[in-house]
Amino acid sequence: MAKERRPQPDDLMTTGEAGRLLGLSADMVRWLENEGRLPAQRTTNGVRLFRRADVEKLAAERARGNANDETSSAPPDERARAARDGNRRGK
Repeated sequence: MAKERRPQPDDLMTTGEAGRLLGLSADMVRWLENEGRLPAQRTTNGVRLFRRADVEKLAAERARGNANDETSSAPPDERARAARDGNRRGK
């Protein structure tokens, strides 16, 4: 039986995987990359790939509350979604 491999900091994640880890939509992850707040690599086909270490760093900042400014300057539809989702969680 093969051992399950542990995630490594240099592992690459898709936009959807990064979004799930961050609790954000894929659109918001793309927006964060476009704004320079989450570095990404591109494949030859233009697909964004994010280093796990970068995504986890942003997730930790969000957990500490240091990333509140990201949703305040986010596109209006993302601010509305963030507010709606926060209300569902009882925040």
